[in-house]
Amino acid sequence: MVLAAIQARGIKVRVVSRRFNLLQVQRGDDAWLIKGTSFPVNSQPACLVANNKFLTKKMFRFYDILTPRSWLARTPQEALRVMTRQQMFPCVLKPARGAHGKKVYVNIESEAEFREMLVHVFAGKRRQDILIEEYVAGKDYRVLVVGSGVAAVMERIPAHVVGNGRDTIRALIAAFNNSPLVGKKYEKPLCKIQINSEVKRNLKKQSRLFGDIPADGDWVYLRQNANISTGGTGRDVTDNVDQAVKQVAVAAAKAVGMQITGVDVIFDEVHKKAYVLELNDCPGIDIHHYPVMGQGRDVAGEIVDFLLG
Repeated sequence: MVLAAIQARGIKVRVVSRRFNLLQVQRGDDAWLIKGTSFPVNSQPACLVANNKFLTKKMFRFYDILTPRSWLARTPQEALRVMTRQQMFPCVLKPARGAHGKKVYVNIESEAEFREMLVHVFAGKRRQDILIEEYVAGKDYRVLVVGSGVAAVMERIPAHVVGNGRDTIRALIAAFNNSPLVGKKYEKPLCKIQINSEVKRNLKKQSRLFGDIPADGDWVYLRQNANISTGGTGRDVTDNVDQAVKQVAVAAAKAVGMQITGVDVIFDEVHKKAYVLELNDCPGIDIHHYPVMGQGRDVAGEIVDFLLG
């Protein structure tokens, strides 16, 4: 999309590597690189901060930007000590570094559930820091900030299936995954719903089984994080989202020094408060071009115009 937008503007561009999605853009005597959706206007320090959720939150607090409270833990034992001391339920467990909703466990409501999810979030050979974060209920938005403005806003609806009164939850998941709109990664508007520990946890919280048959029109949520990569559904709401969401997203990007970034925001509709969760230095832009619901946005064109401006 970025390549096509550059070519449409008659700018000289060379594909250095299709495998690594690396472009070289030439304009007069100036040349710069674009790798995927990583752009040269974002400084290296800003990207390093954005890739560490704990550091990002420190910057938010420094600039008085509303963000959920959180604590850093380097081991399961340290996480348990934080949990015992804070008793902050409901809460969220997630890696301090990471993307695409991997190992993110939302709305943990008890110590027993916390201990169970702790095993999953620390699973793997590589040691990693995790965040224990205050859970904030509300609508989940991905805001694409370009310069000092907002190019697009996507409401992200968590992975779910809708009952028809005939099929089991397992069959409904299979039908969703076989939809022509579903791809392996981001080549299509939707991604597959993987049956894993998080899906099982959410069904258990609803006292449901994979063999249950939901009533016609009954929504069954399978996850609570709303990432498109984990089966979430995107709806473009650029023109009608609450202005507080746009304002806090622009402020968050400015606080960290990001010129082009995807900002994750939770909007508490009851109290009209917008909380920033994190920034993404390589934001997916195809979800804005081809939302499942709502109007597509030419964000690649807006990004290229900003880079050339």
